[in-house]
Amino acid sequence: MTQVIEDRSYGIDEASYQSENIASYPGSKFAIVKTTEGLSYQNPKARNQVITAKQAGIVVGGYHYAHFSGNVNQAIQEGNFAVQVAKNTGIPLGSLYAADWETGSGNVTSGNKEDNTNAILAFMDVVAKAGYKPFLYSGKALLENNIDTKRITDKYGDCLWVAYYKVEGRQDTADFNWFPTMDHVTIWQFTDNWKGMGIDGNIAVKKLTFNAEEPKATIKPIKTSTQPKTWTDVQGMTWHEEHGTFITGGAINLRWGATTQSTIITTLPAGSTVKYNAWARDGVGRVWLQQPRENGHDGYLVGRVGTEAWGTFK
Repeated sequence: MTQVIEDRSYGIDEASYQSENIASYPGSKFAIVKTTEGLSYQNPKARNQVITAKQAGIVVGGYHYAHFSGNVNQAIQEGNFAVQVAKNTGIPLGSLYAADWETGSGNVTSGNKEDNTNAILAFMDVVAKAGYKPFLYSGKALLENNIDTKRITDKYGDCLWVAYYKVEGRQDTADFNWFPTMDHVTIWQFTDNWKGMGIDGNIAVKKLTFNAEEPKATIKPIKTSTQPKTWTDVQGMTWHEEHGTFITGGAINLRWGATTQSTIITTLPAGSTVKYNAWARDGVGRVWLQQPRENGHDGYLVGRVGTEAWGTFK
């Protein structure tokens, strides 16, 4: 069957902290579902998210959150894991499947540009060999500064899914007078709070056509893990992997480090939506949240002090 995403169609991408029912997000014409992360994690809601998208007549694709940094061998391993789970989950063969390559959860983006590009291409090659249309998701700054994007698009054409937000917070529509300003952008993620629904908003920059078919259900079971990873930073703080959304209850400082002595990036007003990928508790009871940012660094904010939450966790 042929699946079509029309030019300027709006869509969403989903992870485990969003609803299993795509119909909960009205106006979406396509959905890109997170299926896997690293070498063992599988989104426990992915199958139902895919099913509800199909039931609603919404074009569905998938993505994998990379941990392979600039390591080709690990990229191939993650690619094999990702496509096997994608098939088990019901992501149609022939549809788009993206490598989500960004800073966070141990994925190092500050390495050598050539190594980064080689690893990303190795992952995309596995995706293509499995029968999917490989895409690359990342922030505009990483694509311009940390990846040889031309090598990616020379091989796979219009395959870029770019995160670039005009403003922080809610956006209902994409401003094409502001972006895209890059070649080969096919999908633009323009907000992390589309229509106030607390979900990423995307728009098709170009018409997309996929020759999609249901994957065969003869794939061996996948060993999965939903156990969070932990690590200790140079300050001695123990971080716990957790992907979620935090909505600020009041004005909160976003800093370059998880300490009140660190430089302030900005002050987030009440009602700001922050996607975080890890948390840690400092020595005085503050719970810090780590926010991956497209500039290759992380931002940090306090989400809780003791038992008092400074906002709403979703």
